[in-house]
Amino acid sequence: MSYIVFARKYRPKAFDEIAGQPHITTTLKNAISQDRVAHAYLFAGPRGVGKTTAARILAKALNCEKGPSPEPCNVCNSCKEITLGSSLDILEIDGASNRGIDEIRNLRESIKFAPSRGRFKVYIIDEVHMLTPEAFNALLKTLEEPPPHVKFIFATTQAYKVPATILSRCQRFDFRRIITKDIVANLRKIAKAEGLDVNDEALGLIARYSDGGMRNGQVILDQISSFAKGKVTADDVAKILGVVDGEILFELSDAIKQKDAAKALLIIDRLVNDGKDINQVVLGLIGHLRNMLVAKVGSNQELLIDASAEKIKRYAEASGGYTAEEILYIIYTFSNTIDLMRKSGLARIPLEAAMVKLTKTGSIISLDEILKRLDMLEGPTAVQTHAQAPAQAHIQAHAHSVKQKPAAETAEANNTISKDVEDVLSSWAKVIDYIKNKKISIASYLQEGYPTSLEGMVITIGFPKELKFHKEMLEGQDNKRLIEEALNKVLGLDLRVALTLVDPVNIKRPESTNSREDSDDHIPEAGESDREQVDPIVKAALEMFGGSIAKTRNSKEKTR
Repeated sequence: MSYIVFARKYRPKAFDEIAGQPHITTTLKNAISQDRVAHAYLFAGPRGVGKTTAARILAKALNCEKGPSPEPCNVCNSCKEITLGSSLDILEIDGASNRGIDEIRNLRESIKFAPSRGRFKVYIIDEVHMLTPEAFNALLKTLEEPPPHVKFIFATTQAYKVPATILSRCQRFDFRRIITKDIVANLRKIAKAEGLDVNDEALGLIARYSDGGMRNGQVILDQISSFAKGKVTADDVAKILGVVDGEILFELSDAIKQKDAAKALLIIDRLVNDGKDINQVVLGLIGHLRNMLVAKVGSNQELLIDASAEKIKRYAEASGGYTAEEILYIIYTFSNTIDLMRKSGLARIPLEAAMVKLTKTGSIISLDEILKRLDMLEGPTAVQTHAQAPAQAHIQAHAHSVKQKPAAETAEANNTISKDVEDVLSSWAKVIDYIKNKKISIASYLQEGYPTSLEGMVITIGFPKELKFHKEMLEGQDNKRLIEEALNKVLGLDLRVALTLVDPVNIKRPESTNSREDSDDHIPEAGESDREQVDPIVKAALEMFGGSIAKTRNSKEKTR
């Protein structure tokens, strides 16, 4: 007899054997017991979660010689034929390869004939969303008023592609992804039946890699059992699947924490030489950092982190050298890296660039922390900011300075413009949020820039010279149009957008209305000796916000 793979050999034969879908199996069993079985069902959900299996069990329950029964006997001729796929009354149709109107017309003709053995003819159409619009139209009338001996069961991974006219004629059941615990329990049962020695760590890794699909886990276990010859370890699973070892992920996160770019690049080089999929490396890093974040800020880590107690403890220890804002920033950076890898077709270079960026970036300071530091500033000086920092979830200590344009001058240039650059900056976070809801990648590029001038109907957005790529990505017409739409919705201004590269440190600041000789308020510019004597905290705040310092006038003013 030919070899039968695990996914077929251990396919559930009764509703109670279907894992992770009690909301569906209970409803179907009650419908059969109460004689309330509908004429058409739609089973929707991810691949490998039990849609076709549930359809076969339902057909078996309806045609069982001891039924209809919510518990098919699996020993009568009808049940055996359905299990083997040889029943003439159960017709399984692949919607992807039988998607035309001719196939549906043939189906309509066959519906007229009574079942050969059982009570019902059951038509199971898999991937039903692949049918053509003409085929769906041909099916409508039959689906609405089928003969009493016919039942339809449709299965699909993309229910949104099924026409509303079809959906309205079916009872819909949405299958869920199967949780890791249920997949592990099923795989452990199979391993025991097959005489395989599989440790819990290996089973957990298989289950996590299955992405909520029981069939995926069974196929992986089947493949690995051949490789390991009876004994399966987590290392075997990692080798077969190309999964990045957890220790490597800890090394990479430690390299970021230690600001060691050379170490990070060497690890990436080793992964490339080992043939690892760089996309999977980045996805693994994102999941790793997510677990670190949960270990740092969440409670009930055992429920939120799918790992052993020892591994959860390591996540907590690894997160100790980070703030929550820093972990969020790193996750956000790697998410953008995935987006860039997909667009550019490159893999290694974007990851290396992201690693260098993260290891060279200064500490990420939250807005609350910045405000606390400003509150602590004491003395006769006061900070006058020329630009309002964008209210983002995290603000880097090397925040950019901004060129200011007086509002009165703007109004003279065009009386339809009532806001100057400071007004735009005050709402810049809202502009970013609006774009983020539309297209997160564009928002991520835009938040690295800042408005530098507002002249007439044109607002100029500057980017540091090292971020030339961000500027180029935003120069597409669709991306510019989205930015202009956000400005219109948030500010009520019909502006055109121009993008430029600027030096974020040496932006020219507006001159004082008084001359240097006559003004008592003059403070030397950056680089002058007086500026070097400014308190370090004040100096950091000035650089952060692009501000200047106004000295307190003496009680005795000069006579003019």
